[in-house]
Amino acid sequence: RRTGSAACARTAAGAPRLLPILRPYDQVGSTAFVDFDTTKQVFVAGRSHLNYVVLDSVWEAKVAQVLDGIPNVIAYAKNQGLGLRIPYTLEGESANYLPDLLVRFDDGRPEPLNLLIEVTGERRKEKAAKVEAARTLWVPAVNNDGRFGRWAFLEVTDPHDAGNLIRSALASPEASWPSR
Repeated sequence: RRTGSAACARTAAGAPRLLPILRPYDQVGSTAFVDFDTTKQVFVAGRSHLNYVVLDSVWEAKVAQVLDGIPNVIAYAKNQGLGLRIPYTLEGESANYLPDLLVRFDDGRPEPLNLLIEVTGERRKEKAAKVEAARTLWVPAVNNDGRFGRWAFLEVTDPHDAGNLIRSALASPEASWPSR
């Protein structure tokens, strides 16, 4: 079992550069075989290539509704049954974080932007550790690897302003959006 700090490694030569440590099998995930039963509420998706978004909260339903209304959303999926886990540590304990949504955007660059979205309710210390691991370790490591496209991370703390937050993040030239 890997800890959050062991999920990424610095290269030996040159400037320090984070790289992901991938599972030796099934390194590339897919939604091709998503098939499971749920007792949770679902949102009927429009722009998702899957027919439903499994909901953990009404906030996630609002964000899915917003994503359906953004023209440059290519596709999105709830990270339910997909297996995308980001290892992290909190107070010396290893755990895995499952981001809420995976979204592919046409942001005007030759290659689409893959955006992990976390829909955050109450502030808890484990949430902060998860967000920090995704933002400062996982995203830079997967972008440095280069084989999996461009990735970024966005935390949505107000689902009713999610559209503005997503649009302004996509329009922002900030360093967290890789320029490859």
